[in-house]
Amino acid sequence: MTTARSVSTLSSLPSLMLLAALPVLAASAGCGRAGAAEGRTATAAATAPLAVATAVIDQKPIARALVLTGTLTPNRKSEVAADAVGKVIAAPIERGMLVAAGAPLVRLDRRSAALGDEEARAQAASARTQQALAETECARADKLFAAGALNQAEHDRAHAQCEASRLQATAAAARARMAGKSLGDAVVRAPFRGVIADRLVSEGEYVRADTRVATLVEIDPLRLELSVPEAAVAALTRAKEVVFEVAAFPGERFQGQVRYVGPAVRRQSRDLLVEAVVANPQRRLLPGMFATARLALGSEPRPVVPAAAVKREGEVDRVFVVANGRVEERLVALGAREADNFAVVSGLNAGERVVAPLVPGLSDGAHVR
Repeated sequence: MTTARSVSTLSSLPSLMLLAALPVLAASAGCGRAGAAEGRTATAAATAPLAVATAVIDQKPIARALVLTGTLTPNRKSEVAADAVGKVIAAPIERGMLVAAGAPLVRLDRRSAALGDEEARAQAASARTQQALAETECARADKLFAAGALNQAEHDRAHAQCEASRLQATAAAARARMAGKSLGDAVVRAPFRGVIADRLVSEGEYVRADTRVATLVEIDPLRLELSVPEAAVAALTRAKEVVFEVAAFPGERFQGQVRYVGPAVRRQSRDLLVEAVVANPQRRLLPGMFATARLALGSEPRPVVPAAAVKREGEVDRVFVVANGRVEERLVALGAREADNFAVVSGLNAGERVVAPLVPGLSDGAHVR
């Protein structure tokens, strides 16, 4: 009897274990179904189209400009020479002084020049007197020759003397003018309105006719020298506007007009030298300043893209083009910005649609609506 009960108990163990495992299996099945549902929800969320706004690429006339570098130079520069001989008695100029045309720069001792001028004037007066006397003699000789009282030789001699007196008077007058010029050159004057760049002599120095006494520059207007590459020469015409900046006034723009164009492309650098005239009434700009300029070359139609559609990372620009419900991440080359748009150099065509503004989660191949 005891043995029978033991066998019965052992035979019922599998059933009991199965009954105990049923709740665990049911729970596991429930968890599996819940995890699968969550996975389907996450996948559906990941593949759901992104809601974006788009903009169509338009084509508009865009101003063309050539970016150049150049240097400001004086409109005129003169190493003013004395053109006289003498000792400097006054030099009333200093570096940076603005002087008018004809203003005295240096005064020389003019006493010797004054004496020479006085002597030359006296000699000229004497020569004129001799000329008048000779002309009277010539008139008398003509009358005597006509009356037969004077032979041909005497008549010719009288006329030769008359001509010699006239030439002597002319030479004396020229010497008088020369002496007067020397007297006037004792004051060295500015040849044009400008600024003293350097004073080269001081009181007490002795100068000759070729001695430089001052450096004078005209800085209103100035000239902006620009080197135009050979490839851009065909688009260059006179009266083009130049907008430029200098480091001394960051963010401030100045303007000029192209007025002088070189006659030939330089062989070594393969560029053309042009000069723009820049008004400088306040003399803020100075010769020698380095300038970054934009030379206007007219306009041409180009695609434009909104700035809100551009993803800029360092020097790389990207946009997201929408086509057939998906986005394509595309590299683009952009030009100058005008208002809220960039000119497109390459990478986009008019009529294409881009995401604007950008939204988080955009990537190449993403679904959008």
